[in-house]
Amino acid sequence: MASLAKPAISSQCLGYLRRLAGIHSARLSPSFHQQVRGKKKNAKGPHVVNVRLLEDIQGYGRKGSIIPIAPGRMRNIYYPQRKAEYVTEAQMRTTNQKDLLAERDFSFGLPQTQPDPQPMEEIAIGVPTKLLTPKRTSEIIEAQVPSDIIFYRVPIATPEPEPAPSEPVGNSINAIGGEAPLRKALELEPSVTRIFGSVSTADIVESIKAVLWASEEGARVVLAPEDININEKESEDLGIEADRLKALGEYTIEIRVKGVDPLPRRVVIRAQEADR
Repeated sequence: MASLAKPAISSQCLGYLRRLAGIHSARLSPSFHQQVRGKKKNAKGPHVVNVRLLEDIQGYGRKGSIIPIAPGRMRNIYYPQRKAEYVTEAQMRTTNQKDLLAERDFSFGLPQTQPDPQPMEEIAIGVPTKLLTPKRTSEIIEAQVPSDIIFYRVPIATPEPEPAPSEPVGNSINAIGGEAPLRKALELEPSVTRIFGSVSTADIVESIKAVLWASEEGARVVLAPEDININEKESEDLGIEADRLKALGEYTIEIRVKGVDPLPRRVVIRAQEADR
């Protein structure tokens, strides 16, 4: 059986046919010849729509107000329940301006949970603003502040030093050259117990103010940390600085009021238990 032979078509004929088909298609429908994609448009609708309220709605506004609300709320709730109606642009231009609201009234129809704030002059603390004279300030401090201002701080535990090897007393006396030099050599330095933190001049002022605020005149006394002077000599070994104390003990201070003599007081720092 003889095989069926397909007619051979030259490549030149095929090219001619393609060009011819392209020319006719371009004449018939240019849009199908080449597709050009442009910028995709946003398919989302507006974020808000303007509606007129047909009744008072709590948290939104009074009846007749035109407010912007979310399209979904209008479409699913207010419009089916006939609580609001859509407003066109033409209606917006003819609407009374007093009915137009830039946003919903969140406080409309809500109960007043708190009273309106009073003017500042009515709620201010009833302390006269007139300053006391230096003499009167000194008299109030002298009368109300106790002689001892007591603080409690947790002491820092220090390990006890190991005792030195003992020697016969007679030999020590002979070696040093007499009993008096021995007593002087064995004389110990005053013990100092350090504390966690410190007691500063600011702490002293706060303690004094806490006492003075018990009376109306005492509340008017003005004191600052610079008005407290620690009379003790500064010593790092004893825990004494110009504006703070760092060890247990008793210390003398002065409360200075400009224009009058300073008032002496004593600061007492006592040990406090760690779990107190």
